[in-house]
Amino acid sequence: RFGWKAGLVVAENVTRSIDDWHVAYHGTTPSVVPAILKTNQLAKPGDKVLGGLEIKIAEGHTGMPHIRYNKFTKAEELFNPNQIFLSPSPVYSSMGVYARQHTLQGGRRMQVMLQVRISPESYGTGQETVGATERIDSNFSNDALEWYTEE
Repeated sequence: RFGWKAGLVVAENVTRSIDDWHVAYHGTTPSVVPAILKTNQLAKPGDKVLGGLEIKIAEGHTGMPHIRYNKFTKAEELFNPNQIFLSPSPVYSSMGVYARQHTLQGGRRMQVMLQVRISPESYGTGQETVGATERIDSNFSNDALEWYTEE
């Protein structure tokens, strides 16, 4: 249930206008962009994309489902890190743990962050998971920086 611009791609089972969907950002590595654009899908940890590259959990994050206190919902939840993660914040999604820097010829560096739209009913919301001690983005609470979905 994603759509993005590079030529707008919308899943076939969309039943409502994409204009009603929420804007989100997804930081990734340059090596997976061709697979994303060719398949029109984001991948979650454990998935293999075109070329055989396996998506891994971000460094410093746990790979096992676990019980956690969700600071956004103010309730305990079974948190599964093997999902697709997005953020309403381009600041959060552009952090190096998500949009890793890639060095080009000549020493120039780049990062990749995709702007996507996601159906409002298709994701959960939770706190940042990078161990921040200060507010990351002045437009959003740290308690609502991660959106996650298994779709």
